[in-house]
Amino acid sequence: MIIKLNIPIKAVPHQSVRMTRTGRAYQPKKITDYKQQIKEAVREQLPDGFLAIEENTPIFVTRLHYVFKYPSNTPKYKKESDEILYKFTKPDLHDNLNKALFDALEGVLWQRDQNVVAMDDVKKYYSDSDYIILEVRC
Repeated sequence: MIIKLNIPIKAVPHQSVRMTRTGRAYQPKKITDYKQQIKEAVREQLPDGFLAIEENTPIFVTRLHYVFKYPSNTPKYKKESDEILYKFTKPDLHDNLNKALFDALEGVLWQRDQNVVAMDDVKKYYSDSDYIILEVRC
């Protein structure tokens, strides 16, 4: 089975758990809101009656592109060229971006994100709008 998703949300890096003065751990609201938006966007694109990929099934992420809107100071000639303008600034690709996305998809697309066994074609680059392209095979 191949699942293709185009999630129209700006990727947000996962932040460490924060602590209150009393020592209670919490997740920043920005991250919890982002995860909820991901869940809603993915549920809309999945077929009716879709059940999350079972726990003992190997999952292959065949395509994962984090696309960011061009910075306001990007020259017009760079935006109009056919060449991909890669994003080489923070956040880092494998740790922070993937963590938040994969956690959000747990229980919606797959039961456990630990079942992702391979990732191919993982990129981050600029375009006219913010979105995430995800293609999964199981």
